[in-house]
Amino acid sequence: LATATLFLRPAELFEPLAEMQIYEGLMLGCLAFSFNDMQHHFSKRMLCWQPVTLCVVGVLLGIVMSHLTHLYIGGISDGVQFFAKTLLYYGLLLTVVNSQSRVRAFMGTVAVCGITMVSLCMLDFWEIQDFKFIEQLSDFDKVDDEGEVLTVLRMRGTGIFQDPNDLAMVIVATGILGLYFLLDRSNGPLRWLWTIPLAMLAGAIICTGSRGGLLAGATGVFVLVLFQCGRKTAITLGVLAACALPFVGGRQTELDFEEGTGAERIELWRDGFDEIKSPDIVFGIGQGFFADAVGLVAHNSFVHAYVELGLFGGTMFFGAFFFAGLQLLRMGFKEYSTLSPALLKIRPYLAAVLTGWVVSMFSLSRCYVVPTYLILGMMAAYLNLVGLHTAPPEPLLIWNRWQIIRLTAASATTFVGLYAFTVIFA
Repeated sequence: LATATLFLRPAELFEPLAEMQIYEGLMLGCLAFSFNDMQHHFSKRMLCWQPVTLCVVGVLLGIVMSHLTHLYIGGISDGVQFFAKTLLYYGLLLTVVNSQSRVRAFMGTVAVCGITMVSLCMLDFWEIQDFKFIEQLSDFDKVDDEGEVLTVLRMRGTGIFQDPNDLAMVIVATGILGLYFLLDRSNGPLRWLWTIPLAMLAGAIICTGSRGGLLAGATGVFVLVLFQCGRKTAITLGVLAACALPFVGGRQTELDFEEGTGAERIELWRDGFDEIKSPDIVFGIGQGFFADAVGLVAHNSFVHAYVELGLFGGTMFFGAFFFAGLQLLRMGFKEYSTLSPALLKIRPYLAAVLTGWVVSMFSLSRCYVVPTYLILGMMAAYLNLVGLHTAPPEPLLIWNRWQIIRLTAASATTFVGLYAFTVIFA
């Protein structure tokens, strides 16, 4: 129910509930039943056994250090209170989603809630039903030959997903999870009912007009095919998709780094990097200060994290996704004599969800919000479960000196790559 309120906000759907703190109440209810068990996941031993959780906790430390180095005590208080709510959701997800059936149930919950939200947005977008809590976006498209400015209508989501790019991010994740239930033969003939919402989601991604969303969907499907069918099939489909791109047309297939929103975002990245060419490079300019320093948020979660939290906090944020992907990849090199085939079948879909979400974050600043850590929590819960089913039970990765070196090298490569990109194209 707490997860459902992230997608379907009761206060927006029903006006009499506008003043009620429903999400907070549900979270406190979850905490009351799970507090003792949740502490286990944040013990020293479990943090070392699950580097994803360690890095998520490291983001909190990065927030504290980003303000402490500037002696901004109020920022520490506000930043910790804000991110503590996100960390609480992440911890409860790890605690509650602790079996194969619960992993599937959680995936189904996210898929159904996402589909329901997108359905409401589609009804409003096509003017079938007017919802007061959904406002569509009329965005700049291009200037025609006569010098007239043309606009395009882009579909927005509800609540925290009002940005079309946010909605596209959810559509991609929801679609991949829906594919899992469609292709899982254990669901019987009823699984074909998933074709209806999946077709609707395919149309919805176009309605958002999100370039990042379309790219996230393409890369997510590519990873899914790569894990399911092998490298040759994935590369073949990737080449065919690239060849078909020029014939699709439209706003979403136009990638221009010299003008338009693409160029503007790269300039924001450049201005952000300029802010940390100083002692702030280690711990950043302070969580929440990117927009104050540059004028807008970075529209890139990784650039945003590196600038606000410095190399330390940015590396922790990057590391949460890095270790999630690394463990999913490492599963392909292990034998699981006690792992159920049904649980193993989930791996390609979670890898695709993770990839799609990461690609989406290259056009959005979503470093501290709950949906990002919903994805990380779903990954970590699944990976913890896989570790329990190895023979003998052992974690897929253990935090040690080698993992620190590996993370440092990967984060440094990403940081330098992003900076070099801004130098070349800004």
